[in-house]
Amino acid sequence: MSLTRIFWMFFRAGLAFGGGLAILAVLENELVSRRRIVTRDEFLTTYALGRIVPTGTMTAVAVAIGHRLGGVAGTVAALLGLTLPAFVSTVALTAAYRQLQDTRGFALLSVTLLPAALSLVVAAAVNLARSAIGRRPEMALAVAALIASLVFHVNPAIVLLVSGLGGALLLGPPPSA
Repeated sequence: MSLTRIFWMFFRAGLAFGGGLAILAVLENELVSRRRIVTRDEFLTTYALGRIVPTGTMTAVAVAIGHRLGGVAGTVAALLGLTLPAFVSTVALTAAYRQLQDTRGFALLSVTLLPAALSLVVAAAVNLARSAIGRRPEMALAVAALIASLVFHVNPAIVLLVSGLGGALLLGPPPSA
């Protein structure tokens, strides 16, 4: 795949508002559903690995998929594409902040953008969860991890580690491995 194509795929994803899960939804649609470059399982595995490395999740996903599609140059193209929209919008919003902070429009942001961003995050999470529905062992582990996080406030790193070990011990490798 050409570096230009890799750049533009990740650039479009980088334009998604709503944070990492919104970007993830765009990438999942582009890479799994539309172009069929990776399988849903490969994509979710890359995402899971991205959650545990010491960097931003979407950065790790861009590195992994960019490298798969174009080696080191593909990694650079994916990272540039993904981060350029965020960089430009952050610089622009930071510059505009001082002029806008005392306006009525600025005060409305929390009641207008927050619900929209939350809906994008929930939609992305639901789309990701669809792949686990119907797979009872995976769903049971996901529900247990959710309860550990929300009810018992277990550290996310511990939830990931225990869930990973539990999945490895209880489920074994996937059938295609």
